[in-house]
Amino acid sequence: MGDQIQKIFSKDPDKTYGLMEIVDGTSPMVEKRVEDTVETFPHYIILLMICSLTVTLALLIISLFFDAPLEDLANPLVTPNPGKAPWYFTGIQELIHYTTRPVIPAIIIPLLIVLWLTSIPYMDRKPKTSFGAIFNKILVGGERRRILLTLFTAFIFGALIFTVIGSLFRGENWSFILPWE
Repeated sequence: MGDQIQKIFSKDPDKTYGLMEIVDGTSPMVEKRVEDTVETFPHYIILLMICSLTVTLALLIISLFFDAPLEDLANPLVTPNPGKAPWYFTGIQELIHYTTRPVIPAIIIPLLIVLWLTSIPYMDRKPKTSFGAIFNKILVGGERRRILLTLFTAFIFGALIFTVIGSLFRGENWSFILPWE
């Protein structure tokens, strides 16, 4: 056994070898040679740091030229009209405005969205299991995943539209206004 290992792994002072585990089948790394790979450290880490510093510098330069749209100091005796939520909640506030029962858009719809987004990693791409096969046939639509992509795109556009309407197009008493008026 030792002689066979010595024949397979010849001693080379420039390379190190290790036996991790013995598995059946082929690895995706079979066709890759050590010379074809790139170490993640330092190459990728340096690139990631350069990108992070570039984004930070761009935000710093933008913040020098544009002031934050802050309001006056909070006065508990005077409430603003309309009382708007932060921009990331204006979509939900806009949904609440259109309904008479606020439980559905305020609790049930965000809960369904969170459940759907957390279930995305568990969606089986290869229908090997019975649940995966049923799910792929009904919702995903085979390899093209048309229905899933359509639902996700509709969700993104809907959230974006409701956020823009709630942030820019609502005035006093929550009436619809144009932002340039």
